[in-house]
Amino acid sequence: MNRKIIAMILTGIICVLLITGCSSKTEDKDVSGSGTTQEEKKEEKKEENPVILPADAQIGIAYAEDNSEFTSFFLNKVQANLVSAGIPEDNIRKTGCSAEELADSARTLISSGCSVLMVGNADENNAPGITDAAVKAGIPVLYFGTSPGEKEVARWKDKDWRIASVGSTFAQSAAKRAELIESLGLEKADFDEDGEIGIAVLYTGEEKAGDQINADTLKKLEELGVSFTELTADEEDAYRGTDLESSMEQVVEWMSDYGKELDLILCADDTQALGALNGISDEKRRVGHDVLIMGFDAHTESLEEAAAGNIYSTFFNDFMDQSQNASNTVLAFLKGAGADQGTEMISDYVSVTVDNAQEILDIAKKMQESDQDSEDIEEREDEQ
Repeated sequence: MNRKIIAMILTGIICVLLITGCSSKTEDKDVSGSGTTQEEKKEEKKEENPVILPADAQIGIAYAEDNSEFTSFFLNKVQANLVSAGIPEDNIRKTGCSAEELADSARTLISSGCSVLMVGNADENNAPGITDAAVKAGIPVLYFGTSPGEKEVARWKDKDWRIASVGSTFAQSAAKRAELIESLGLEKADFDEDGEIGIAVLYTGEEKAGDQINADTLKKLEELGVSFTELTADEEDAYRGTDLESSMEQVVEWMSDYGKELDLILCADDTQALGALNGISDEKRRVGHDVLIMGFDAHTESLEEAAAGNIYSTFFNDFMDQSQNASNTVLAFLKGAGADQGTEMISDYVSVTVDNAQEILDIAKKMQESDQDSEDIEEREDEQ
């Protein structure tokens, strides 16, 4: 065979061997480096999150105080769940404060080195700063109560942070309220039979959940094509307040101004609903026959009135479901769960009418008794 041909064949064989060798080395490098599978990456990321035993966990809870029973019921149930899971009660630190102090309270807990931070009733203004401080410290956060805002939640998802929230949606509650009014129709809600439902609205003026739900209820009624008139639409007729006495006085004034045109009163909270009830009773008008009252937040006293048929409806923020979701999330974070634990866990508001008011009332009273027992135990321990 010609020497040149033999040389060319040998050269080709050597090139093939070299290319094969390089390919093999590259594949070896990919296996240990850039070729890591998505599942392996997830496992590596999970290993970065520390696993903390319940007995060693430190849970920090900062929340803006309000006048609803939800926060108290929710926190007590969460604490009971976490203690049952093995977290010492002394390791759960709760700090109630004003809305203006919430960010500082949360940062204090972050500085203390808590394992998981829970933040209640934050909003779109203070939540981002709290989130940033916690992420920098490597502490997962669970928000509860009011929503920190769609923009903030989207940021968590985009950054793949260990942040989650539990709560309810205003839109869902308003939709249920509007559908309840629609189901009544003019036959049961237009008492003066003028062809439209005359609605007066009580706002708190403090940008609380009930204020937004009142506004959203009116919008939803328009979408549903319900025939109604907002009697208090003019600024001079608007009411913004939170106490029972002034709510009662306002309703008495409206009944004088609007007479039989007033068919339905929408309240931003149940304190207002009770005030409205007192005002109607003082004016010798019959609830359910001359005018309807719709409250919000399911206070114990308003639940009693709903069960008796005096308040047509209120809304129960389901602390049982939310506290269970919150407890499960905190425990998952302690086990090293990442952002895939679940960013938003939404619980439906429960519409309370005469049909289910007693059932909800029994739950609320049971929680109150539990709270009182806890307070009595703490007082005895302090005395000792």
